[in-house]
Amino acid sequence: MIKRFTEIRKSDVEIAGGKGANLGEMTHFGIAVPKGFVVTADAYRCFLSENGLDGFVKEALDKAGDDEDELKACAGKICEKIRAGNIPQEISDKIVRAYRELEAGTLSRVAVRSSATAEDLEDASFAGQQETYLNVQGEEEVLKQIRNCYASLWGNRAVIYRKNHGYDRSEVALAVVVQCMVESEVAGVLFTANPLNGSRDEIKINASYGLGESVVSGRVTADSYICDRKGNILSCNVGSKETQIVYAKDGGTEEITVSDKLRAEKALSWQMTGKLIAEALRVEEYYGMPMDIEWGIRDDQVYILQARAITTLNKTDPEEEAKIKEYTSRVRCKGMMRKNMAFMLEKIPYAYLPMDYELIEIIDDQKSVIFAEAGILMDGHPQVDDDGVTILPPDGKRLTGNVKHLPAMLKEFSDISHCEKKLRKHMPEYKKELLEFSQVDYRKLSLAECGIMMERMRDYLRRLCYFRFKYALFSGVLNQGKLERQLKKVDKSLNNFDLLRDLDNETSMMSRDIEKLAGELEKVPGAAEAVSEGMPIDALEKNYPQTKTFFDDFLNKHGYKSDYNCYCTIARTFREDPERMLRLSKPLIGAAPKEEGESFNTLMERLKAAAGEKKYNVIRPRIDSYRYMHVIREESQMMWEEEFYYMRQLLKRTSELLFGTEDYNTELVYLFSTEMTEVCREGHLNDRFRKKITQRKASRPLAEKVWEAEKLKVFPDTGEVLKGVSGSIGEAVGKVCVIGGPEEFGKFSKGDILVCRLTDPEWTPLFSLASAVVADTGAELSHAAIVAREYGIPAVLGVGHATTKYKDGDMIRVNGTKGIVTKVE
Repeated sequence: MIKRFTEIRKSDVEIAGGKGANLGEMTHFGIAVPKGFVVTADAYRCFLSENGLDGFVKEALDKAGDDEDELKACAGKICEKIRAGNIPQEISDKIVRAYRELEAGTLSRVAVRSSATAEDLEDASFAGQQETYLNVQGEEEVLKQIRNCYASLWGNRAVIYRKNHGYDRSEVALAVVVQCMVESEVAGVLFTANPLNGSRDEIKINASYGLGESVVSGRVTADSYICDRKGNILSCNVGSKETQIVYAKDGGTEEITVSDKLRAEKALSWQMTGKLIAEALRVEEYYGMPMDIEWGIRDDQVYILQARAITTLNKTDPEEEAKIKEYTSRVRCKGMMRKNMAFMLEKIPYAYLPMDYELIEIIDDQKSVIFAEAGILMDGHPQVDDDGVTILPPDGKRLTGNVKHLPAMLKEFSDISHCEKKLRKHMPEYKKELLEFSQVDYRKLSLAECGIMMERMRDYLRRLCYFRFKYALFSGVLNQGKLERQLKKVDKSLNNFDLLRDLDNETSMMSRDIEKLAGELEKVPGAAEAVSEGMPIDALEKNYPQTKTFFDDFLNKHGYKSDYNCYCTIARTFREDPERMLRLSKPLIGAAPKEEGESFNTLMERLKAAAGEKKYNVIRPRIDSYRYMHVIREESQMMWEEEFYYMRQLLKRTSELLFGTEDYNTELVYLFSTEMTEVCREGHLNDRFRKKITQRKASRPLAEKVWEAEKLKVFPDTGEVLKGVSGSIGEAVGKVCVIGGPEEFGKFSKGDILVCRLTDPEWTPLFSLASAVVADTGAELSHAAIVAREYGIPAVLGVGHATTKYKDGDMIRVNGTKGIVTKVE
């Protein structure tokens, strides 16, 4: 149950965990490792058994399945029971005895570290998914923190990490390392190979004052050294080192400010750098591979605190790079196409999936169809090949004989009253047709019926979008300039958006109803506090029954509004993700009501006074028509979002019939929608389409990299620059999402650029969604850098003030290779 470091070797991962096994191995080899012992994985299993938890854990996990929300709820219950459990007396006695043997008896300062039996392996870095407790003193405190380590094996981030990386969650166990603390004067992280360029001839070191936790966590921007293997410093970037972590008087640690003098100096002298590298190379030599090493220095003595294999060395694939270059060289991006694509990329920031491609193409192509009717041929939609790799549209247009129809078309669009009549006549027909989709029981459709329904939905989408663009969007755009000129006569600061004041369109009504929902939640005693603490909707409705009415009312009005405007397979409506209601209303709870500006009616009175009654009577009907068109633009988009909701139900059924699962994201999304209808007509998935799915799944990583490279052509590298350090190489462009802490994770969307002060292991799930990471603090070997490299996304750290410089929705370009961030103008 208890093993001293001297009794453990690297082959003992199953009993000592990865961390414990490595510490034992280094101790055996004579590396300067602080003394300690391991409470083995067998002790953990015994603890579960003695507290009746082994059966509970297995049953809870089986019940939760793979659903992340269920897994998190299950993990919370397991944590609670573990913390309330008792370590068996025989084991606790042995722990106390081993603790007393360390140094100063019952008051030894120790670190209590989790050591999972699947961590620190050669093929995966668990990046601190379990907890560590520093400066622990006293027998009872040691026992308490061991239980806390046990519980951390079932923390949200650890459970989800194991799920996403395919580890058998029923088999994983936890050992706990209890190790003498080194009150480091300087500490940090060392990589025996450069993780940014993959060079085995370069050693990378991050160093700062105090305990190494500040460097590992990225709380400070540490000094950054590149050295050769002889110990020579090739370059050194002195970090700001604002704070250091030291022992707290009452146990644990505290963060204190570093003096200006020390901040300006290098944390490591060249002599200590050479001594540190020599010790690190002994570790690498013994393991026979590049190593990630945490170290501390006290009284000129180097101590090795942890060591694990580097799992994130940059591996370039020349063949893949050549493919990316070949794709991106096909199309140039300039002029109007750049502007159009910038607009589109805000809605669809990441590579199209085949199933989405044709559906979004139907929407976008209706504008091209209308232009073609007027003799203008232009293709504004991206191109995709049979492997599912997408590139930008061809940049060019030409005229045909149909250009003779252009004057008549412009005349029709200019007649805003005529276009309004068209909309009022035919919109009810489209609404009636949409209602028919809502009445289908998709769970009972046959495969043939699924194909027929997809064809119907494609046709409806095509007709709705053509009608919308022709009579609402084009006519509105053609008339807005004339109307704006009339407004300028009232006040030069006014523009056409002022004509939309107090308008009851879908977006404004939803915003008002979210504010109303927040206000209603405030009125229910205790409900607002529960929302702030993260209580989910089902629990709110159970504990505060009156809130169900508020949520139901909102869903009845806006239930089909999705989080992506036109991204079929990824989008989720409020009905599919009701927690979005809380994420949107939470910031509004307790907020002061916004000030009301000038009303639309008052603006019209001013216009009437400026234009005169006769002219106003001519202008006002046009303004009313313009306002109506904006309502229809919003309403028709809401209609295709609702249609996509039904389409997702159709995809679930089709996937179930073809693949035995409703999860259409695993296989079905790799077919184009026209291919899906063909498969449905044939009644089975033939070898040709099966091969297409396999090939497109294999090409998906390439497709994502090509699309990221194409985006860089849309957004030029101009604007104000923030400089930092490179944490992970590569470039990406995307929308900023500033995250202040875990309570804001819900607002993060796939493709966003994560902008934060720093990250810790709890933030790891965001890296799977982010296109890049920018952090105020940190350096190349901090948590954010290591995890960014693991996920293959660019990272720039230590920029100083990104969280105050940028706001949500800003477009930025992150160059992880150069360590700079540029605002896209």
